Amino acid sequence: MTSLPQKLFNGFARYVEKPLFAHIANQTTLARVLDGLAVTGMRPLRGTKCAFLQTPNFRIRRMIPRAAQGNLLLYFHGGGFTVGSSYTHRWLAARIAAGIGAEAWLPDYRLAPAHPYPAAPDDCIAAYKLALTCFPPERIVLGGDSAGGTLVLNTVTRLAALGLPQPAALALLSPLTDLAHTSPSRTAFRDTDMLLPHKWVTRCMPAYLAGCDPKDPDISPAYADLSMAPPAALHVATGEMLYDDAAQLAETLPDVDFHTWTNVPHVWQLAAGWTKEADASVEQLAEMLRAHLPERPVQPEN
Repeated sequence: MTSLPQKLFNGFARYVEKPLFAHIANQTTLARVLDGLAVTGMRPLRGTKCAFLQTPNFRIRRMIPRAAQGNLLLYFHGGGFTVGSSYTHRWLAARIAAGIGAEAWLPDYRLAPAHPYPAAPDDCIAAYKLALTCFPPERIVLGGDSAGGTLVLNTVTRLAALGLPQPAALALLSPLTDLAHTSPSRTAFRDTDMLLPHKWVTRCMPAYLAGCDPKDPDISPAYADLSMAPPAALHVATGEMLYDDAAQLAETLPDVDFHTWTNVPHVWQLAAGWTKEADASVEQLAEMLRAHLPERPVQPEN
């Protein structure tokens, strides 16, 4: 049975956020509106510290929960490659990180249309390379939602091509895998998806692709070889347009813990701290991820 807080969150997604996505055509303006909603919409995790790292092309927000014990969650935010930020997703990443004894790094990777493909995956692989200078790969988890999930899988295939070590595990929240939009759920749920309007999806994808082939395996994980991917926790809602992306990915990944949820919108985990459905998903993600991380925390040097 859907909890009352989740019903309220669903209504906010359907009647406030979805119209904003549909009707604000300027993606820079939309990004500012979403940042404003994140001021009050996301519940803070008490005791979490925030810091920043600066790279030549982008900034990384560090969220450091009290429970951090030497692991790292490198989290790529969603937003159709055109909106979203480390700010909108900071508390979700912090809660997942706290559940696995990690701090979270959230890169503010460059966004389209100002910076189309390959700017975002270039920034994400750069963030991972930086992470490797601070953490051993067996203590790193890659996570992302929606388009951020695309970037997680892009990073996995790039690591394989570069001969770099893979992370310990992946956290994938309603990932976008097929930028060519061939999945049946794109049509089946285009009008009933609680959050994503078809109009926005068809607006932001061309801005990101800038004429590139959406079936290029380096762009769409649905067409890539993912046989080298580390173990993955994969969660998706049954009524969202990206459902088939996740379901088909679950059949492709070599080691996956796949969970489906009902009566929740796309990336409902952003309501963590407010709804039991979001909290349960975050807890299940963390439980699976912990199983692939070292049991002992890093001991501080004397």
